[in-house]
Amino acid sequence: MIQIEEINKRFNEELLKQIEGSLPKQHTYKLGKPSEILKSVQIPDLLIELRASRLSDKAMQETHPFDLLEIMDLPIAIQNPLAVFRSATHIGSYIIMTELDHKKEKFVVVLNNRIVEINSIRSIYPKSNIHLANWINDELLEYVDKLRTAELFSKQQSNSADVRKQLNRATKIIHNFENAKF
Repeated sequence: MIQIEEINKRFNEELLKQIEGSLPKQHTYKLGKPSEILKSVQIPDLLIELRASRLSDKAMQETHPFDLLEIMDLPIAIQNPLAVFRSATHIGSYIIMTELDHKKEKFVVVLNNRIVEINSIRSIYPKSNIHLANWINDELLEYVDKLRTAELFSKQQSNSADVRKQLNRATKIIHNFENAKF
């Protein structure tokens, strides 16, 4: 079995090729199989894939553009998430909150296994901490690294009492949350 470090190295090399324009447009990134953390939330033990064309499209979206260099080490970030959420809009989809940064936001990856043979990354984009707190408060949380996520929320600066209240409520939920055993 290929180790995640090897998968990550290959991903980074291929990502650099995509950035320089030498990666075939039909290329599909292979990001390995789900970690024990991901399997504990019922993500199937199938290969995780991301089409290079989808990645380009997502990076250039007007609503949340990002630089492809910001997602270096994506395979490791997915395998060791800050949190995993159930999608509120797409049954069978999961939102994986990574430690990868975009300004003051964290990248999330939307994973779906509608195609039975693979776990397909349908989207990737940066999301603010308040949106992530709202997902926690909406009871969509499936897994959380309590220490890292609570620390992230504790660093959040806001002049809004409502935002502080949302973050405090989410932090309390994180503290009491029980992850599935794996």
